[in-house]
Amino acid sequence: MKNWLKICKFTLKQAIKGKKFIGSTVFVGIAFLIIAAVSNILISGALDDKDKASDLKAVYIVNETDLSLDIDSFEQKHQKDYPYLTISEVSGLSAEEAAKDVTALGDNEDTSIVLNIKESEESCDLTIYIPKESTVGSGDAKDFARDFSETIKNAKISSTGVSADKINMAVSDLNINEITINEPSEEEDYSFISYLAPMLVMIVLYFLVIFYGQSIGQIVSMEKTSKLMEYILTLSGPSAIIFGKVTAIFCEAVIQTAVWIVCAVTGLVISNVVITDVIGLSRVDIISVFMDMLPENGVSANFYVLLVLAVIALLCAFLFYCFVSALFASFAATAEELSQTTSMSFMTMLVGFLTSFYVPLFTENDPIGMTIIRIIPFTSAFVLPGDIVSARIGFIPFVLYLTLLLLFTVLLAILTGRVYKNRLFKKGTKGIFAEIAGAITGKVKTKEDDLNEVLESQDSRSSKALLYGNLDNAKKAYTIIGFAILTFMLAANAIGGIIGDVLAKIISAKSHLELTDIYTDTTFLALANIISIYGIACPLCALVAKLSNGSKYVVKGTISKNQYIRAICIMFPVTVLLANFSNYLAALLSGGEAENSMINTLISGDNILSMIMVSVLAPIFEELIYRKLIIDRTRRYGELTAIIYSALAFGLFHCNIYQFFYAFALGLIFGYVYVRTGNILMTIVMHMIVNSSSAIMAPYLPVVYTYFIYVMIGLGIVSIIYTIIKKDVHLEKAPNEVPHKMLSGAAFKNSGSILFAIVCIYIMAYSLIVSTLLG
Repeated sequence: MKNWLKICKFTLKQAIKGKKFIGSTVFVGIAFLIIAAVSNILISGALDDKDKASDLKAVYIVNETDLSLDIDSFEQKHQKDYPYLTISEVSGLSAEEAAKDVTALGDNEDTSIVLNIKESEESCDLTIYIPKESTVGSGDAKDFARDFSETIKNAKISSTGVSADKINMAVSDLNINEITINEPSEEEDYSFISYLAPMLVMIVLYFLVIFYGQSIGQIVSMEKTSKLMEYILTLSGPSAIIFGKVTAIFCEAVIQTAVWIVCAVTGLVISNVVITDVIGLSRVDIISVFMDMLPENGVSANFYVLLVLAVIALLCAFLFYCFVSALFASFAATAEELSQTTSMSFMTMLVGFLTSFYVPLFTENDPIGMTIIRIIPFTSAFVLPGDIVSARIGFIPFVLYLTLLLLFTVLLAILTGRVYKNRLFKKGTKGIFAEIAGAITGKVKTKEDDLNEVLESQDSRSSKALLYGNLDNAKKAYTIIGFAILTFMLAANAIGGIIGDVLAKIISAKSHLELTDIYTDTTFLALANIISIYGIACPLCALVAKLSNGSKYVVKGTISKNQYIRAICIMFPVTVLLANFSNYLAALLSGGEAENSMINTLISGDNILSMIMVSVLAPIFEELIYRKLIIDRTRRYGELTAIIYSALAFGLFHCNIYQFFYAFALGLIFGYVYVRTGNILMTIVMHMIVNSSSAIMAPYLPVVYTYFIYVMIGLGIVSIIYTIIKKDVHLEKAPNEVPHKMLSGAAFKNSGSILFAIVCIYIMAYSLIVSTLLG
């Protein structure tokens, strides 16, 4: 991003010097100062007659009971409410006589009352006498009597000789609680700030984006119609222009917001001076009210550190959505188009907020759901500030999630630059999402249909016949491959199941064990899978696939070490993310009852045979079937379709929802590496790395595995971003190329592929239902 800093400085100087910036900063700052001051005064109760300090100066008590009143404790407790008060007990006079001749009792006859305490048959009565000369109102007198009644109550309790705690416990209500032993205890804090922090962030973000969205839209959309833009692009590049200008508006927002916060704090200080010095009170204020709303585990010695981290997260979230606004604004060239794209950016932000707010609410802060919304940048922008304030995540996870958000922000800036360059001097907002997808992949779609493009490019009927001949051959090849992997599934499950039953019964007869014990034994499961899958299913699949050998096409290529290492790193964030998503989806479909018991047993790490099967045999045989066998016979008609087909077949082959999504994603990575190199050993090694980390490292070295996963996720995210920026993914044209839209129909809409999919989906659904019932 060459010269982006110069662009940022220039744009920021122009914005700060403008009348709009100075005027809005001053007027809004004054408004914040006034609002903060007035709000603080209102919350403090300084203007509320009921909360003002009473002018009552003298209270005379005629006690006709044997109760011993603790007047000193009352005066200390209510010093702020009655700062000028003195309380005296009167003897030798009735309360009525004392009220008539109050001048004889003291010097405060104009601000005094008389209280009479006497016993009745069933209770203790408190009567208020207001002298004729007193200016104390009836309401103030009743308020004092209500406050003083607590002292009388304490005196009554003391006269019984029983402690106040025991009396309160004896007369208190009985609370009934229900606890289910098997349910885990809820340790999360569902407090005000925990639930509403994302909403507060949403409000702040919403107003910031509204306030500065127009500025971002103007500098991105309006200036691109300038004839000087081509010259500027040659000096800096589109990404540098976008990054510099949007960062300048972000800095402008931070400066203005900081000024407004200072004004608000000044308003609080001024209002506290008024409340304390002028009115003579030192009462509750906005800060104390806010602190009372915080969860107990959030208010600690580190609370202010957490608050600083929350502000940093909020700034990162705002920067991300600044680039979201810039991305949509790149499609606008007129005021009407700008209003359309601005509303789209607001809708995107609203969807992110609603998702981040309702997912924790409906899933009760389920770890899987929370992990997903913390990874996705559109939702993590709202979740992270609230999470760190309420201490729901630790410092290290927070840093990792925040780093991920920043990486997505940089990636979004680069993507916006590409879109900006593609849309330069163009008008209209049609096809926004298609063009964004084109900018990500590096391919810009044309308006013509793929088939029409091919047919229009043909100069003769023989070329068209050749195209349809290739399509017919491709359909035959994919049909045979479909039946080959269908044979694989049927052999592995049906024939393998029969052989497994026979072996189980033989073992049961010789060892006198129950069949259920045998079926749950890790060694038996591993042995049964090895015999059924690798001993029976793989040879039968290869035998059927030989019928399509006429379409075999292998190209020996190479990829750089850098590309190969990046491919290995990319596997881990993809696997972790989609594995968590799969677990969340399975729990959602089964009500939290289902579990992948067989896979958990095989990777438990307590059986050598299962470790060999998962870490060595599975990578070898699965790569031979789902990469070499499938891709060698289909890539001549189109590399993209061959990769997608092999990856989808690989995902369905696992026959459980827990592995389908990440197996499909890994299949795409393995397929691409194999297409580029033609070397099956490279994908076998990659497959072994993934399987060994979960089957060997996780059970035996859990701490090392945890740090290993963290490191690989970080490297994988960097590798993904680097690959996208460099557009380092490319496919070659096949010798018998068929357009993808035509070829996908031939590949997926044939009898072999459809039957294979039906069998796999049936087994997947059956296993989910069974595990749900057993759970």
